[in-house]
Amino acid sequence: MIQPSDQLHLRTGLPVQFRYLEPAFPRPDWPTLQLHPTARHWLEIHDWFRAMMADLAQLGGEWREGRLEAAAYRQASIPRLRQLLGNLHGHHSHESGHYFPALSALEPDMARGFDLLDRDHDAIEHLLSDMAQAGNALNQAAAEGRDLFPQAAALTESSDQAGLLIGRHLLDEEEIIVPVLSLRGDPFQG
Repeated sequence: MIQPSDQLHLRTGLPVQFRYLEPAFPRPDWPTLQLHPTARHWLEIHDWFRAMMADLAQLGGEWREGRLEAAAYRQASIPRLRQLLGNLHGHHSHESGHYFPALSALEPDMARGFDLLDRDHDAIEHLLSDMAQAGNALNQAAAEGRDLFPQAAALTESSDQAGLLIGRHLLDEEEIIVPVLSLRGDPFQG
């Protein structure tokens, strides 16, 4: 049964039943702990996603505040959006299709945690689809010479909503992935 805290849009932190490895690898100590290299790489990838989401949020904020024209907003945001969507989709596919099952086998008590993260991916895919549609509509309006305001507003709104939920997911995923990789190793490295 899915609990409200299991649902990404309602969650304010990783459910307690998935925090049992935290004492061995508390987040504040990660910079000084001997984390597995794959865990460190995972954190770098997540930081890149955060930076791209922050860029989109900043551009959207500048457009909303009138410091950036809609055409300039479109020109700056669409390439970032495409890069983010492609990389995030590929990353999630690799996690759900390969790493989550393999890490669940290494740490069976965390299998439900990996299921939670996989459900997050499903919810995030809907957000990514909304962002892609909003970006496409903005491009279409520009190509047709129409007013860009409604489509720019839709893109900023979908980006802001996605940013919050993707941020929550990244934090929660790290709190499972980093300890499991650091304790059990990378199942795809010999």
